[in-house]
Amino acid sequence: MKKILFVATLVLSFLNSFAQNNTLGSSLTVDENGKNKVLIIPFEPKLYISDIDNQLAKKNEMTYQDIKAKFRAALDQNIFISLKDHYSPLSFYMIPEQDAIKELSYIYNSIGYKYEVMPLEEPEEKESAGKKLMNKFKKKDKEEEPIEAGIYNGQVMAEVDNREKYMQTKITNENLIATLNQGYQAKYYLFVNELDIKRRIAETNNGGLQENYEREIKVHYTIFDNQQNIVSSGAIKTVFENNENDIEKIIKSQFAIISNKLAEKLAVPTHEEAEE
Repeated sequence: MKKILFVATLVLSFLNSFAQNNTLGSSLTVDENGKNKVLIIPFEPKLYISDIDNQLAKKNEMTYQDIKAKFRAALDQNIFISLKDHYSPLSFYMIPEQDAIKELSYIYNSIGYKYEVMPLEEPEEKESAGKKLMNKFKKKDKEEEPIEAGIYNGQVMAEVDNREKYMQTKITNENLIATLNQGYQAKYYLFVNELDIKRRIAETNNGGLQENYEREIKVHYTIFDNQQNIVSSGAIKTVFENNENDIEKIIKSQFAIISNKLAEKLAVPTHEEAEE
């Protein structure tokens, strides 16, 4: 009887341990080195917007589809590299293509998108109390409130909102994160929502347009933890010269900057967090 009770106790202990390791936020969210896992979800191909693909296609002798695929894979690769120092990144580009297509199809069918106002960037350096107060007033000036619909000075005005926005992921399938947790046991899920490459054309003093305009890359993103809470959401932007059409050079000079900034959006895990 004692032997049976001993075996039963061992079995119950094993089952409790198994159950604990399969709940959200379990020890399975870290790799063998104690680094939290991060699953990278690349942007949907339809969410690539570019003003310069004509020039890129001519310079690199590539089709529009190839250009899009190149940027999508390169961005994923750069994010993977930027995360490696403090996390254990997981990429769909590292599994069989058909499996990746199936998994990503399920994810894309489980989410939607909504435009949100871009969050204000905090100053990097420490500020004095007076400088903080001045910046506070400056920020208020920059935050142009949308003009509400109504009648002003006898004129009918439609609602206008000129504040800069970004695309945020909205989870429509309540089982998505739980399903991903079962398959990947990630601590964080980094959604790349959209990639924009646009011209930044400014007016000159005489009302004309600048000839030497810059180009802007804008990467929209949303990061969820494995409890479906948003950790960070927004867009990261960089600029490059208007005459640069070499895809490899654009990727090398810009994507590492963007990816490093994305990695910074996740707080570096402490030893205690890694052991959770």
